[in-house]
Amino acid sequence: MRIALVVFDMVGTTVQAGDEVPWSFREAFRSVGITLSGEEVSRVRGRSKRDAISYLLATRLETLRAAYRAGARAIPGAEEVMCSLRRAEIEVVLTTGLDRETAQLLVKGLDWDSLGLRGVVTGDDVCRGRPAPDLIHSAMAMANVEDARSVVAVGDTSSDLEAGAAAKVGWSVGVLTGAHSRTQLEAHPHSVILESVRSLPRWLGEVGAL
Repeated sequence: MRIALVVFDMVGTTVQAGDEVPWSFREAFRSVGITLSGEEVSRVRGRSKRDAISYLLATRLETLRAAYRAGARAIPGAEEVMCSLRRAEIEVVLTTGLDRETAQLLVKGLDWDSLGLRGVVTGDDVCRGRPAPDLIHSAMAMANVEDARSVVAVGDTSSDLEAGAAAKVGWSVGVLTGAHSRTQLEAHPHSVILESVRSLPRWLGEVGAL
Protein backbone atom coordinates (compact mmCIF):
# COMPACT_ATOMS: atom_id res chain seq x y z
CA MET A 1 0.00 0.00 0.00
CA ARG A 2 1.27 3.47 -0.90
CA ILE A 3 1.88 5.93 1.90
CA ALA A 4 -0.71 8.69 2.20
CA LEU A 5 0.50 10.35 5.40
CA VAL A 6 3.59 10.56 7.58
CA VAL A 7 2.99 11.63 11.18
CA PHE A 8 6.12 12.98 12.84
CA ASP A 9 6.60 13.61 16.54
CA MET A 10 8.32 16.93 17.17
CA VAL A 11 10.76 17.14 20.09
CA GLY A 12 13.44 14.47 19.80
CA THR A 13 12.26 13.37 16.35
CA THR A 14 12.22 16.43 14.08
CA VAL A 15 13.29 19.06 16.65
CA GLN A 16 16.52 18.69 18.58
CA ALA A 17 15.60 17.74 22.12
CA GLY A 18 18.52 19.05 24.11
CA ASP A 19 17.65 19.16 27.80
CA GLU A 20 14.75 21.61 27.56
CA VAL A 21 11.95 19.22 28.52
CA PRO A 22 13.62 17.47 31.48
CA TRP A 23 15.18 20.75 32.57
CA SER A 24 11.83 22.58 32.54
CA PHE A 25 10.16 19.83 34.55
CA ARG A 26 12.93 19.82 37.15
CA GLU A 27 13.07 23.63 37.39
CA ALA A 28 9.31 24.02 37.71
CA PHE A 29 9.12 21.46 40.48
CA ARG A 30 12.25 22.77 42.18
CA SER A 31 10.55 26.20 42.42
CA VAL A 32 7.95 24.65 44.73
CA GLY A 33 10.45 22.64 46.72
CA ILE A 34 10.17 19.29 44.89
CA THR A 35 13.26 17.58 43.48
CA LEU A 36 12.66 15.19 40.58
CA SER A 37 15.09 12.43 39.70
CA GLY A 38 16.23 11.85 36.12
CA GLU A 39 14.41 8.53 36.18
CA GLU A 40 11.12 10.19 37.14
CA VAL A 41 11.40 12.66 34.26
CA SER A 42 12.45 9.98 31.77
CA ARG A 43 9.44 7.88 32.70
CA VAL A 44 7.02 10.45 31.27
CA ARG A 45 8.97 11.47 28.15
CA GLY A 46 6.87 11.21 24.99
CA ARG A 47 3.58 11.56 26.84
CA SER A 48 1.32 14.59 26.72
CA LYS A 49 2.96 17.28 28.82
CA ARG A 50 -0.43 17.84 30.45
CA ASP A 51 -0.60 14.17 31.42
CA ALA A 52 3.05 14.18 32.46
CA ILE A 53 2.56 17.16 34.70
CA SER A 54 -0.51 15.58 36.25
CA TYR A 55 1.50 12.43 36.77
CA LEU A 56 4.30 14.36 38.45
CA LEU A 57 1.91 16.58 40.53
CA ALA A 58 1.07 19.45 38.11
CA THR A 59 2.76 22.83 37.48
CA ARG A 60 3.56 25.18 34.59
CA LEU A 61 5.20 25.14 31.10
CA GLU A 62 6.61 28.66 30.98
CA THR A 63 10.15 27.49 31.69
CA LEU A 64 9.94 25.18 28.67
CA ARG A 65 8.71 27.98 26.41
CA ALA A 66 11.53 30.22 27.57
CA ALA A 67 14.07 27.52 26.74
CA TYR A 68 12.67 27.11 23.22
CA ARG A 69 12.59 30.88 22.65
CA ALA A 70 16.33 30.82 23.25
CA GLY A 71 16.81 28.85 20.05
CA ALA A 72 15.09 25.70 18.83
CA ARG A 73 16.95 23.73 16.16
CA ALA A 74 15.79 21.07 13.71
CA ILE A 75 17.16 17.56 13.73
CA PRO A 76 19.71 17.49 10.85
CA GLY A 77 17.94 16.41 7.68
CA ALA A 78 14.41 16.72 9.09
CA GLU A 79 13.37 19.62 6.89
CA GLU A 80 14.72 17.96 3.75
CA VAL A 81 12.85 14.75 4.56
CA MET A 82 9.56 16.56 5.08
CA CYS A 83 10.01 18.53 1.86
CA SER A 84 10.80 15.36 -0.11
CA LEU A 85 7.64 13.72 1.20
CA ARG A 86 5.56 16.73 0.17
CA ARG A 87 7.13 16.66 -3.31
CA ALA A 88 5.97 13.04 -3.52
CA GLU A 89 2.45 14.27 -2.66
CA ILE A 90 2.52 12.57 0.74
CA GLU A 91 0.80 14.49 3.53
CA VAL A 92 2.88 15.44 6.57
CA VAL A 93 1.45 16.26 10.01
CA LEU A 94 3.44 17.03 13.14
CA THR A 95 2.22 15.80 16.52
CA THR A 96 3.39 16.72 19.99
CA GLY A 97 2.54 16.35 23.63
CA LEU A 98 3.34 20.05 24.00
CA ASP A 99 0.56 22.58 24.43
CA ARG A 100 -0.50 24.55 21.34
CA GLU A 101 1.21 27.79 22.34
CA THR A 102 4.58 26.10 22.77
CA ALA A 103 4.18 24.06 19.58
CA GLN A 104 3.34 27.18 17.56
CA LEU A 105 6.36 28.91 19.06
CA LEU A 106 8.54 26.06 17.80
CA VAL A 107 7.02 25.95 14.30
CA LYS A 108 7.35 29.71 13.91
CA GLY A 109 10.88 29.76 15.26
CA LEU A 110 11.96 27.04 12.83
CA ASP A 111 10.11 28.71 9.90
CA TRP A 112 8.29 25.45 9.22
CA ASP A 113 5.16 27.26 8.04
CA SER A 114 6.93 27.38 4.68
CA LEU A 115 7.31 23.58 4.33
CA GLY A 116 3.80 22.83 3.11
CA LEU A 117 2.86 20.72 6.11
CA ARG A 118 -0.81 19.89 6.60
CA GLY A 119 -0.64 21.03 10.21
CA VAL A 120 0.22 20.32 13.84
CA VAL A 121 -1.77 18.35 16.40
CA THR A 122 -0.92 19.18 20.02
CA GLY A 123 -1.71 17.85 23.44
CA ASP A 124 -4.38 20.55 23.73
CA ASP A 125 -6.25 19.13 20.73
CA VAL A 126 -6.94 15.62 22.03
CA CYS A 127 -8.58 14.02 25.04
CA ARG A 128 -5.76 11.56 25.58
CA GLY A 129 -2.05 11.94 24.94
CA ARG A 130 0.34 9.16 23.96
CA PRO A 131 0.43 6.20 24.30
CA ALA A 132 -3.23 6.50 23.27
CA PRO A 133 -3.72 6.81 19.48
CA ASP A 134 -5.61 10.12 19.63
CA LEU A 135 -2.81 12.32 18.25
CA ILE A 136 -2.41 10.02 15.23
CA HIS A 137 -6.16 9.75 14.68
CA SER A 138 -6.44 13.55 14.77
CA ALA A 139 -3.56 13.83 12.30
CA MET A 140 -5.36 11.42 9.98
CA ALA A 141 -8.55 13.47 10.20
CA MET A 142 -6.60 16.65 9.50
CA ALA A 143 -5.08 15.08 6.37
CA ASN A 144 -8.34 13.39 5.27
CA VAL A 145 -6.73 9.95 5.49
CA GLU A 146 -9.06 7.13 6.55
CA ASP A 147 -6.95 3.99 6.23
CA ALA A 148 -4.38 3.70 9.02
CA ARG A 149 -2.48 1.14 6.94
CA SER A 150 -1.36 4.00 4.68
CA VAL A 151 0.12 5.94 7.61
CA VAL A 152 3.72 6.09 8.83
CA ALA A 153 4.17 7.21 12.45
CA VAL A 154 7.64 8.36 13.51
CA GLY A 155 8.82 9.09 17.05
CA ASP A 156 11.68 8.87 19.53
CA THR A 157 9.95 7.37 22.59
CA SER A 158 8.33 4.11 23.59
CA SER A 159 5.06 6.04 23.95
CA ASP A 160 5.30 7.03 20.27
CA LEU A 161 5.63 3.38 19.27
CA GLU A 162 2.80 2.34 21.57
CA ALA A 163 0.60 5.02 20.02
CA GLY A 164 1.45 3.76 16.52
CA ALA A 165 0.49 0.23 17.51
CA ALA A 166 -2.75 1.44 19.10
CA ALA A 167 -3.62 3.36 15.93
CA LYS A 168 -2.77 0.28 13.81
CA VAL A 169 -0.60 2.32 11.44
CA GLY A 170 1.05 0.61 8.50
CA TRP A 171 4.57 1.53 9.62
CA SER A 172 5.71 2.49 13.12
CA VAL A 173 9.22 3.96 13.10
CA GLY A 174 11.45 4.72 16.06
CA VAL A 175 14.41 7.10 15.86
CA LEU A 176 17.44 7.37 18.14
CA THR A 177 17.77 11.17 18.26
CA GLY A 178 15.65 11.73 21.34
CA ALA A 179 14.65 10.45 24.74
CA HIS A 180 14.88 6.66 24.48
CA SER A 181 17.62 4.20 23.58
CA ARG A 182 17.48 1.42 21.01
CA THR A 183 16.95 -1.11 23.80
CA GLN A 184 14.03 0.87 25.20
CA LEU A 185 12.44 1.30 21.77
CA GLU A 186 12.93 -2.29 20.66
CA ALA A 187 10.84 -3.47 23.62
CA HIS A 188 7.74 -2.09 21.87
CA PRO A 189 6.00 -2.93 18.57
CA HIS A 190 7.82 -1.32 15.67
CA SER A 191 8.59 -1.63 11.98
CA VAL A 192 12.15 -0.35 12.24
CA ILE A 193 14.47 1.65 14.50
CA LEU A 194 16.49 4.25 12.56
CA GLU A 195 19.38 6.44 13.59
CA SER A 196 17.36 9.53 12.65
CA VAL A 197 14.58 10.78 10.37
CA ARG A 198 17.26 11.43 7.75
CA SER A 199 17.27 7.66 7.07
CA LEU A 200 13.49 7.45 6.62
CA PRO A 201 13.14 7.99 2.84
CA ARG A 202 15.80 5.42 2.04
CA TRP A 203 14.19 2.84 4.32
CA LEU A 204 10.72 3.51 2.91
CA GLY A 205 12.14 2.98 -0.56
CA GLU A 206 13.82 -0.27 0.47
CA VAL A 207 10.54 -1.72 1.79
CA GLY A 208 8.59 -0.54 -1.26
CA ALA A 209 6.44 1.93 0.65
CA LEU A 210 7.15 4.91 -1.62
